[in-house]
Amino acid sequence: QLPSKIDIKMTGMPKDSITKDMVMQILLKLPVKSILRFRCASKSWNSLITSPGFMKNHLDKAKQLLLLRTENPVVSYSLHLDNDRVDMCSRLEFPIPNEAGLFDFIGCCNGVACLSSQYLQIDSSRRLVLWNPSIRKTLDLPAPSSWAAIDKTLLGLGYDAQSDDYKVARVVRLKGPEYADERPFAFQFYSLNSGSWNENADVSSSLANEDTLRSITLHGFGNPAIVNGVIHWLLHPRENNGMLALSFDLSNNSFGELMLPECFDPTERMAAMSISVFKDSLSFNVLKDYGGNYVCEVWLMNQYGARESWDKQYRIEMLDIARPVVFRSNGEILMAGYANSQLVSCDPQTREIHDMGLEVLLDDYADYFVESLALLDRSN
Repeated sequence: QLPSKIDIKMTGMPKDSITKDMVMQILLKLPVKSILRFRCASKSWNSLITSPGFMKNHLDKAKQLLLLRTENPVVSYSLHLDNDRVDMCSRLEFPIPNEAGLFDFIGCCNGVACLSSQYLQIDSSRRLVLWNPSIRKTLDLPAPSSWAAIDKTLLGLGYDAQSDDYKVARVVRLKGPEYADERPFAFQFYSLNSGSWNENADVSSSLANEDTLRSITLHGFGNPAIVNGVIHWLLHPRENNGMLALSFDLSNNSFGELMLPECFDPTERMAAMSISVFKDSLSFNVLKDYGGNYVCEVWLMNQYGARESWDKQYRIEMLDIARPVVFRSNGEILMAGYANSQLVSCDPQTREIHDMGLEVLLDDYADYFVESLALLDRSN
């Protein structure tokens, strides 16, 4: 809902001739930094800018940038244009001074990032923070219920358009002899709308199988990928069962599993693996080591949920280890960690590799990012 009245003062033009829709269309063309200043123009403008409808419309018109998290030599975050040189637009100020290196970057969605501290709190859970760098706003999430001992944790951030809600999914392995005869995992999600954790999330029947659960090694490769409104984590392979992606459906709040392509030869050495988003589909990326010569395979899931629909999209011969991190709009693939620390852009058709002149390690974060007003209407 938009406010019924918008006040505006403009020399030489009657106030009544400036319609509500005209003001909205003008504001929608402005960058976030300028829009924030106009909140002070009047109460009606502030009401417009913080309305859900305006924030969604502004997000739809936002230009995609590239967000890089690098360590050279300290952790830093920067925004870049998706052009031939990946020119830097701005360097982001980390919201917690002098502690950028103490937080894991889980991922981002609609301009909102999820951060997790690397040190354990008293309740054995990690500090979780939602951060919108465009409006310089952070939200500390309440701690989930405590366990005496937690072994491994998976985290993912996503947005459910149906309920207009940001959710953080959390999977933890319980550690200790007291859990030997119980379910070894806890599945949870946090809803920003409700402001609380759901400690008893639904789990699919196949994943809830005790043998299935106990066979999972809860250690993910890279960052989660969101496709079809579902968060996916790539896990270590299960013995004799192939590669597995653990999933969380943001619309029905349920955890499940998704099998990855059967593309492994036991004689081959895997140097790196990851999942990502390619042309709005889930992709599985594997780097195979042939005695110092590397081949990067990109598999695409043409029909979501159907294992038989996995198709090998590209097979790229490379001279060094690198991890695909962004599938670009121009058809090229940004790869991190080439020759130890280079960010390169690879044309999968011509096999040409271009050095972007940036140091991005194999485990650093890179993905598309949009500046948004998300969280502007949320209380700290």
